[in-house]
Amino acid sequence: MQRISSLSLGTKLLLVCTTALFLNLSLTWQKIDVDFGPAGRAEMLLDGWDAWGLLVGLAALGLLVLTVILHLTDVELPPDVQWGAVALALASVVLLATVVKNLTDAGSTIPSYVGVCLATLAVVGAYLNVRQARAERASSAVRI
Repeated sequence: MQRISSLSLGTKLLLVCTTALFLNLSLTWQKIDVDFGPAGRAEMLLDGWDAWGLLVGLAALGLLVLTVILHLTDVELPPDVQWGAVALALASVVLLATVVKNLTDAGSTIPSYVGVCLATLAVVGAYLNVRQARAERASSAVRI
């Protein structure tokens, strides 16, 4: 518990929002009315796992794994790569794919809009981590 509470707000946002977004894709993202003519009408409920949803899910899962590796493990990653910027780019891909999915789906439901909000919060979390890393680099450069 101490390890989780010591994480930054940006990291907590990334962990929670990417996990919630991945799980949210299993909810009903579309409600489509189907007309069978004289046989009647029906409502078709679709979850978020279509082509765009697969991209959202895989990118969110990748972002979650990257966040866990960066902040919760002792794995040594190459220091010349700005991993915060990589996470921000991946979070932006998640947001863009979620927005495109929501705009192209007919009959979007509340869970689809919640998905957009979760993806937006993931971008905010990644941005907060990048900003914090830049501030730490700047303060360490001043001390030298």
